[in-house]
Amino acid sequence: MKFPLVLVTWHDAFAITDTWIEVGDIDDEPCVTHSVGWLLPDAKKDHVVICQSTNSEDTIDSVLAIPVAMVKDTKLLMDY
Repeated sequence: MKFPLVLVTWHDAFAITDTWIEVGDIDDEPCVTHSVGWLLPDAKKDHVVICQSTNSEDTIDSVLAIPVAMVKDTKLLMDY
């Protein structure tokens, strides 16, 4: 299988704290995440789906499905 290698920049959901805090202590900054992987086009509706590895047996490993609304940028790093 041949897939394009991409860098996806996205805003991840994350826990703000693991203890009690004042509401005013919550900041507005997103958790900006950068993930690199082989793009699996049309693998899941409304998601950008990448995998960490592919092999000669046409199987894939470590699949990450990112909701499209959370994706801020996708850059092509390598195409076959």
